[in-house]
Amino acid sequence: MTESRGTVEWVGSCYGVDMQAGKPVVVRAERNRGRVNCFTVSVNDPSFLNGLQNGKAVVAGCLSAGESFSCWLESPFLSYRKALKVLPTLLDVQLPFALEECVYGFVEMAQKSPVGRNDETPKEPAPAGNTGAMRALAVAARMEDVQKKMESFAVFGLDPVTFDYEGLALWTQSFAEAPSVAGAGDNVFRVVIYLGMERSTMVIGRGMEFISAHNISRGQNSAAQISRLLKAQLKPEPGRSADIRWMWAGPGAGDAGLVGKLQESLRSEWPGPSVVHDKPETFLARAVATRALTAGPLRCNLRTGPFVHPFITSRVEKETVRTALIYLAAGLLMCAVNLAWNTMVSRKELALETATSSLADKLAGYHVAAKGEGRVKVVRDALSPRKEMLKPFLRNFEPSLMEVIGAITDLAKKNDLHYESLSISREKVNISGTAVNWRKCDVLMDFLKQKGYAVRMDRKESLSDERIAFSIIPTGGANE
Repeated sequence: MTESRGTVEWVGSCYGVDMQAGKPVVVRAERNRGRVNCFTVSVNDPSFLNGLQNGKAVVAGCLSAGESFSCWLESPFLSYRKALKVLPTLLDVQLPFALEECVYGFVEMAQKSPVGRNDETPKEPAPAGNTGAMRALAVAARMEDVQKKMESFAVFGLDPVTFDYEGLALWTQSFAEAPSVAGAGDNVFRVVIYLGMERSTMVIGRGMEFISAHNISRGQNSAAQISRLLKAQLKPEPGRSADIRWMWAGPGAGDAGLVGKLQESLRSEWPGPSVVHDKPETFLARAVATRALTAGPLRCNLRTGPFVHPFITSRVEKETVRTALIYLAAGLLMCAVNLAWNTMVSRKELALETATSSLADKLAGYHVAAKGEGRVKVVRDALSPRKEMLKPFLRNFEPSLMEVIGAITDLAKKNDLHYESLSISREKVNISGTAVNWRKCDVLMDFLKQKGYAVRMDRKESLSDERIAFSIIPTGGANE
C-alpha cells in the first residue's frame, strides 16, 4: 500500500459527492476562517464544471460500507513502529479476501487498556505481565471495487481526489452537526442510520469511539437486521437493553413515515432519543467534503496504492522538493555561518598574536621570535635581571617594617607572649620567647604567614615557671 493523505487541507473548496441510485448528490464546501460552509449544487451547474476545470476545487467521494471494510485490530506490541509492522498480517486474517487484492490503511492507533475496551473500567486487577496492547482501526477495500467506483464517477466527468470510508464519514459528521443530546452521557451508545435510495448503512459507536459500520438491507427486515447487529456488537446483559441515541440521515430520513415505522419497531427493545439530521439528503456529501477540507480524527483515503490521484502525487512531489530546498538552504546557511565564524576567529587570533608579540618585544627590549610558552620564558628571563636591579628602588615604596614590628608587639600584649629576641627583615624573621600555651604561638605564626614570611615553629620543653619556650625561624634556614 502506498500511503495517501486523508485530507486536501491546502485546497480552498471541495465538491463532496454521494452516489445515490447511480446519480451524484453534490455539495460545494468552502473553508472560511476555520469553518466549512456547504452549498447544494447540481452536477450540471456551470460553476461546478468551471470549478473543476480551473483546478480551484477538487472532488471527494466515498466507498459505501458494502464496498469497503473496517475492523479493530490488536497488536501485542506497545511500540508504534513494531505494531505497524504486524498490523497488515493481522488485517489479512480478518479480511474475507486476499490482502494483495486490497488497498488499506490504519486511521487510528492507541494503547489499549490492560482489561477490556478503552472505554471500559476493569472490574478486577489485570493479570501480572498484562500491560495492554496497541489497538488500531483498519479500513480496506478491494481494488476491484475501487476501480468500479472510479468508473461510476467518470460517467459524470468526475475524478475524485479522495475516497473516504462511508462509516467514518457518517460517524464524525453526526458528532459535528449534533454533538450531544440532552441528558446523554459520554458512555451512551450512538447509532447513525443512513437511509439511501438504494442502500442503507448503520454506524455504531459509544461516546466518541467508533465501533463498527454495517451495510443493511432495505425493506421489512431492516429493523430485525438492525437489532441483530446491535446485539452482536453491544452484547447487552440478559433482560436489559442499552440506552441508544438514534441519529437518522440520508434521503430516506426525509420520509417521516419510514423513519417512524423503524423507530416503532426498535423502540421496545432499544429505547432512546431519536434525531433526524438537518438536510438529511445531502448529509453524506457534506460529510465527505468537510472531512476532505479539514484535519481531524478518523480521516482516511482509500484512493491509494495504484489508484493515487495525480493531484496528490504532484502535491507530494512538490512538498518533497520544497523540503529538499529548505534543507539545502539550511545547509548553505550553516556553511556560510561556519565560514564567517572561522574568518572572525582567524582575525581575532591574528589581532591577539600581533598584540602579544608587540608586548613581548617591548618588555624584552628586542624582537622575540619565539611563540607561546617559549615567548613567555624569553620575556621572563629578560626581565629577571631588571627586577633585581630595581629592588632597592622599589623598597622605598614598600610599607615600613616598623608597622610589622608594631603588630608583632601588639600580639605579644594581647596573647601574653614574652619575646627574648626579634630579628626581622623583608625576606625573613626570627623570634624566640615564651608563651603560656601553644595556641598563643599559633596566633603569631598565622600573622607572620599572612605577611608573606615562610616560617616554622620550633617547640621546646616547658620552663620551671610552666611557660613554654618557642622559636620561630625561617623554613629552609640554617637552624632547620
